[in-house]
Amino acid sequence: MAVEKLSVSLPDIVAARARRAADRAGVPLSAWLAQAAEAAADLAEAQAAAQEYAARFGEPDPAELAQIRAQLAEVGVGSPESPEEASARADALARLLGLPNERRAG
Repeated sequence: MAVEKLSVSLPDIVAARARRAADRAGVPLSAWLAQAAEAAADLAEAQAAAQEYAARFGEPDPAELAQIRAQLAEVGVGSPESPEEASARADALARLLGLPNERRAG
């Protein structure tokens, strides 16, 4: 996987909170920020897809919406992911992509 080095500016409090979160997760700050950016991008893409679907097919009625929410809750969508679960997911994806072992750690 190619890596692009970036320079970003964050408010002091946000940078401090990110460092603490990375420390608690036991990962480098850059890895923690990459995971956070990926999660935010996934959410933005999902929201765009939902808006596109609603524009094309209309909003779901309340019963359909309740059923959708129940199905998502059953499979854990919207539940917090532990660092162990995130690591296992990333490792599984790396294996699927055929990344060498030394590139899987993130």
